[in-house]
Formats: sequence, C-alpha cells, structure tokens
Amino acid sequence: MRERSLAAMEIIDVWEANLLEQLESIAVLRRCFPIVAMDTEFSGFLHSTPRHAAEERRYRDLKYNVDNLCMIQLGIALFDDAGNHPGMAWQINFSDFDPDVDPCSPASIDLLTNSGIDVQRNRREGISSVRYAALLREKLFDHHGGAFVTFHGSYDVGYLMKLLAGGRPLPETSGEFIMAASGIFNGRLYDVKYMARFCPGLLGGEVGLMKLASMLNVEAVGVAHQAGFDSLVTGLTFQEMHKRWAVMGDRDSMILYGLESVCHESKRASSLGPLRRPWTLPAGRFLIAPPMVRPPLAFPSPYFGGGGAGHGHVHLLPPATPLIGRFAPIPLQHSFPRPCVVIL
Repeated sequence: MRERSLAAMEIIDVWEANLLEQLESIAVLRRCFPIVAMDTEFSGFLHSTPRHAAEERRYRDLKYNVDNLCMIQLGIALFDDAGNHPGMAWQINFSDFDPDVDPCSPASIDLLTNSGIDVQRNRREGISSVRYAALLREKLFDHHGGAFVTFHGSYDVGYLMKLLAGGRPLPETSGEFIMAASGIFNGRLYDVKYMARFCPGLLGGEVGLMKLASMLNVEAVGVAHQAGFDSLVTGLTFQEMHKRWAVMGDRDSMILYGLESVCHESKRASSLGPLRRPWTLPAGRFLIAPPMVRPPLAFPSPYFGGGGAGHGHVHLLPPATPLIGRFAPIPLQHSFPRPCVVIL
C-alpha cells in the first residue's frame, strides 16, 4: 500500500514576534482547508487517572490538572475534505509555564525537552495565553463550517477551553464541559482514538498515535511530542481512516475517548432542543466566558481597546490584506478541481 510522506511538510514555530503574521496566514488558509487537526503539549499531570477509572473521576482529574498546569505548545495542521494540505503546520509556543516556579510533572518536562522543546526559550519568546486569548479565539475558532480533529482529545479540549476563556477554571461538571466544547467546535469535533474503535484491524483504538499511524501506513518523518508534528500525524491518520471507513459522520462527532457516556448523553439532550443552563446562549449554543482581563488591555490594536504601560505598541493585521495570489495545495488523494484563490 502506498505510504504518505511528511518530508515535504514545514513545521512553523510561532513566537510572539511572528504571531500576528502566522495567525493571519492560518485564518486565510482555512478558507480552503477547513479541517483543523490539533495537538497540545503541556506540563504534565499532578493527578494520575487509573486506566479503568469512572468517567467522573476522569473528568475530576482532568479539571484539576488543566486548572493547575500550563499549556506549552498548540499544534495546528490544516486539511481539506480530499486530504490536501497547504504544505505546512504550525506550533504556537506559550510563555505561561515558568519551569522555575510552576508545578509540573518532571518526567513530562524531561520528555518534552528530549523532544527538542526549549521551555526556557518559550518563557522568553513565547506568547501569553491571557494577553492573546481574544485574538487566538478570533483567528483559530471564530469560523463557520469546517471540523476539528484530535487524538485522545479530552486534554486538548480542556487546555483549549482554558486558553479561550483567558485562564478561567474548567466547568465544574463533565456535562457542562462537553456542552461548552460543543459550542467551541460547532458540534464538529472528532477524536481519532475513539473512532479507531470502530475500524477493523486497529485493535479497538487501544494504541498510541504513532502506532496507529504506522498501522495505517502513514509515514511519519519528524519529532514526536512536538505539537506541530503530532497535529500533522493526527490529521493524516484521520484522513486515512476517513478514506477507508468514512468516519466523519454524526455518530463520531463530539465523542471524546474516555468520556463517551457523558458525550452521548449531551448529544441526546441537545437533540431534544435548546437547554437553558450556565454556559449557554438562548439558542442552545454554548459560550465560553470572556478572558480574565479587564480594560484597558495590555496593548492597543484594531481588535482591542486601550493600552498599558510597559508594553510596546503592537499593530495587529487587519482582517484581510489586499494582496491576492494563488496557492497550490500539495495533493494527497486528489488535486483541487479548480485553483483555490486566497488572500495572502
């Protein structure tokens, strides 16, 4: 069987210095590549969850860990429905984790360090999740249509929820957590590990990401445990599973591995009509609380009012730039039926 190679893919590191440029590129490319594969790297686990723990225990541990630890990287890889990709993926480096004072799992930090992540450089040159929460929300998630893909994604969703809420604690219950996640991802989030359970020959999904990719003949060239590369492998694995078994259906959406029962419960409840409870809008869409910042914000821009002492003036890019060009995707299964015109 033909293998897919990642050799042509460029992993772009995103720091504070190039954040605005790269977020604008991602937002523009999403018009042609609406499937977003994601991965997060974070500072470990303070509470370990037993393998066969009940779902409420799983969520209690997840909430405790996410509320008290920091995301270190967010990986983003883009695809279209045919499996084409733009030839690059991104890993956004965050400055929130201070290895000298913040709680962490030393084994996890050692693993990330051995994988090439420089946590001291992140501290110096990375971005503040609170300072840029609204911008990240606008550029990465405030889009209609498309889909989001994770692997064993409950922690990915948890850290993204914390990011988009400006550092606020996660919801108190697993039900509220899943409902809020449904609002963030417009009900179109797919967990590759859960879906592998229904695909013949994949051992019920009880394998890691790299093993699963190998079983599907997805060639992986790069360094695991870096968020950009792992998001890329997640996306390619998802595309291969969709090609073989058409996994992108309603049965598979919004079901996170390890929290299956509460996810199914939430889907049944939402099918009965809008629910009025905390974290919801009247129309039944789930809303994350705004970031934990108060005006005036730390920097002036077209998107945020105010400014703050001690921060240089940061000019954000406008929503679109006038330069028009053609972008040629790298074909994995098919080429585009016609050129895709995007704003660069």
